[in-house]
Amino acid sequence: MRNIIFYLILVISFLLYGCKEKPQKNSTETPSTIKLDFKKEQKSIHDIDLIKDVDIINLDCDEVIIGEIDKVIKYDNIIYLMDKTKNKSIYLYNTKGEFLRSISNYGQGPEEYIQLTDMFIDPINSTLNIVSRIDKKLFIYNLSGDKLLKIEKTPKSFTSMEKMNKSYLAYMGNYSEDFNQPYNLWLLNRNLEITNHFFKIDKMLESTTHSSFVPFSKYKDMYYYISPNEFDIYSISDKEVKTKYTFDVGDLKWPKDIDVDKLSEKELFMLSHNYISGFYNFQETEKHLIVYFIYQGQSLMGVYDKEKNEANIVTLDAYTKKYFFGFGNVIGFDEKTIYTLNEASRIYKMWKGKDEYNNFEEKYPTQIENLRKKFDTIREDGNPFLIMYSIK
Repeated sequence: MRNIIFYLILVISFLLYGCKEKPQKNSTETPSTIKLDFKKEQKSIHDIDLIKDVDIINLDCDEVIIGEIDKVIKYDNIIYLMDKTKNKSIYLYNTKGEFLRSISNYGQGPEEYIQLTDMFIDPINSTLNIVSRIDKKLFIYNLSGDKLLKIEKTPKSFTSMEKMNKSYLAYMGNYSEDFNQPYNLWLLNRNLEITNHFFKIDKMLESTTHSSFVPFSKYKDMYYYISPNEFDIYSISDKEVKTKYTFDVGDLKWPKDIDVDKLSEKELFMLSHNYISGFYNFQETEKHLIVYFIYQGQSLMGVYDKEKNEANIVTLDAYTKKYFFGFGNVIGFDEKTIYTLNEASRIYKMWKGKDEYNNFEEKYPTQIENLRKKFDTIREDGNPFLIMYSIK
C-alpha cells in the first residue's frame, strides 16, 4: 500500500507542477479538441460500429510456459509476444497459434541483454529489433527471429523505441540518466545519433514508470507520442513535435489546488479513484481515434468517430457474436487491431459451457458450440489466449 501511495504522490506532484517544458509548436495548425463526456451514458464497445471481426488464438504449447505478456506485435504472418518481466523472453507464433521459437538471451554476455524493455519492427530493413535499457543495446534480428544480424549501441538507456522511415523515436521512461539533459522524448537519425529532445522529466517523477504505458503509436505515415499523465496527443516528424489532438475529460482532470502534504493515504487513494491520471495508449485508425485509460478501477476506452464527429466512452464488455468470452486484458493496439489476453482458465469455463455459478451454454449455445468447433480441447492451466479484434 505504501508503494502505491508513494507513486500517487509523485503522480499528483507531476500533474500540479510538472511538464513545464513542452516542445514549441512550429505550425499554425490548431490542435483538434475531443470532449469525453462522462455524464453521457456509456456504450458497449460492441455497439459503436468499431469492431469488425474477432480471432482467438490458443498460445498453449509444450515447448514454452509464458510468464506474462507485456507487448504484442503482428507483422505479416508472425505474432511476436514480449515477456519482459518474468521470463525475459520474446515468443514467436504464426497466426494459426503454432509456436515457432523464442528469443531468450538474458544475461551479461556480449550477445545477451540485461534488461529487456521493448521490441519493434523495422519495416524498411525487415528486421525485429529488441531494446535492452541498462546495457544500452539494440539487438537486430531477422523477422523469423532465428538469426541475430547485429548489435547496436544506443546513446542512452531507452525504455521504448520506434522506427520511423529514416530515423528513430526513443523514450526514457522518466529515467534522466544525464541530469544536464533530463528529457523523455528523443529523436535519433538512422545511425542512432541524437538529433533532438523534448519533454523535460520532472524531478518528482524521476525513475518512476508504469509498465502498461505505451508512448508511441503509428497510423499510416504518421507517428504519435503520448506524454505520461497528460491528455494531449503529439504528432512527430523529423523536423517537429506538435500537439495534434487534445482530449477534454472535464472535471475528471486532476485539480490544481491539491495540497498533497495535508492528505492522508486514504484521501490520496480516493483521489486516484475519482480522477483520470492520463492515457495508457492512443491509436488512430481509418475511422476512429482511440484512447485507453482507467477510471474508478475500470478499464475504459474513449472512442472518437471521425466520420460522425462523435465521441463515446465505452465499456469493454464480453464478446458475444461469433463466440462467447470476456473482452480480455488490453495489451496493445495497431491501426487495424485491438489485442487482448484471456487466461486459459477463463476460456476453459466458456468452452465447458458452465461453472459453479453460471450456465453459459443455456444463454449462448451457438457461441459455445463455435468455440468447441475451433478448439478440440483446452488445457485449463495452459498459456493464455490471444484475442485479436479487427477494427473497421
